[in-house]
Amino acid sequence: MVEKVKKLPRVFDYFVEKDQFAGGNTFCAGCTAELTLRTIPRVMGKDIVMVGTPCCAAPVLHGQNLGAWHKLAYYACVMTGVASSASGLSRYYRKSGIDTTIVCFTGDGDASDVGFQPLSGAAERNEHMVYICYDNEGYMNTGNQRSSSTPIYAATSTTPVGKNQKGKPTVAKYLPLIMALHPVSYVATATLSHMEDYAKKLLKAKEKSKHGFAYIHVFSPCVIGFRINSDAGIQVCRMAVRTNYFPLWEMEDGVFRFTHTVSDPRPVKEYLSICGKFSHLNEAEIAEVQKMVDERYSILKALVETTARKETENKL
Repeated sequence: MVEKVKKLPRVFDYFVEKDQFAGGNTFCAGCTAELTLRTIPRVMGKDIVMVGTPCCAAPVLHGQNLGAWHKLAYYACVMTGVASSASGLSRYYRKSGIDTTIVCFTGDGDASDVGFQPLSGAAERNEHMVYICYDNEGYMNTGNQRSSSTPIYAATSTTPVGKNQKGKPTVAKYLPLIMALHPVSYVATATLSHMEDYAKKLLKAKEKSKHGFAYIHVFSPCVIGFRINSDAGIQVCRMAVRTNYFPLWEMEDGVFRFTHTVSDPRPVKEYLSICGKFSHLNEAEIAEVQKMVDERYSILKALVETTARKETENKL
C-alpha cells in the first residue's frame, strides 16, 4: 500500500485575488519591494485601501501621467502624514460601517525616520490599520542615502568608504522590536525567501487590524543599494535568515515566537560577502557585525522564552 504524502501548503494557496498591478511598471529590475507589494492584495484581497508616501514604490502607487500602475484604492501622503492620514481614513470607514482594511506601505526611511512620530502615535492609540514597512536599509529612491535602518559599516552615498570613514559608523535601529513594545496586538517580521510565512502574517495582520494596530517589517534588499545582481534579491533574503541577520518572528497579544528557527546558523560573514555594500569590511569589522547579530538574537530569544512561559502559567 502506498502511503499518502501530506500536501505541503504553498504561497499560491493563500492567493485569493488576481494580481492588481500591471505586468510592466517602474520598479527596478529584480526589485524585491515589487514582489512585496504585489503579494499584499493577492493575499488580503482587493478590497483594501493603500496609503503611501514618496518612496521607491511611489511612481507605481501614485501613478504617472494619466493613470496608475494598479487597480487598488490608494491615498497619497507626504512622508510625515502616512500613519495619521490612515488613522483618519480608518475612523471614517468604521463610522460609515464600511468593511475595509487600511494598509500603509512605506520604506524604512519613512517608518524609522521621517514618519516615525506619527507611526508611533498611531500604534500608541492602537488605530485600526496594517502598517507594512519594506526595509531596504536606506533612502534608495533618492540615491541610497543612509537611514537609521542602515546597518553599521554599510556603504551609502552619505556614509562612503574612504580614508576617514568606512561606511556607517553606528548600529541600525531595530524598528520591529520598537514597534512590539507599543501597546499593539500584532507585530511581525517577514522576507521574500519565506513567502508562505509572509502570506500567513498578512492574513493575521488583516484580522488583527479589526481590533487595532498591526505592523509587519519586511526585509527587502535593494539591487542598487546592496550592490547585488538583479537576480540575487531572494538569495540575499534567504541568507539573511540563515545567518540570523534577519530572524523571522511575531508578537501576538504580548507573546513572542519565532516563526522560522535556524538550528545551525551560518556565520554572518556569508551574508555580508554577497552584498557589495559590505565588500570593504575587514575581519575585525565582520566580527563586530556578528556580535551585533548574536546580541540581537539573544534578546529576541529571551522574549520568546519569557512570554511563552508566562502564557503557559496563565493557562494553568
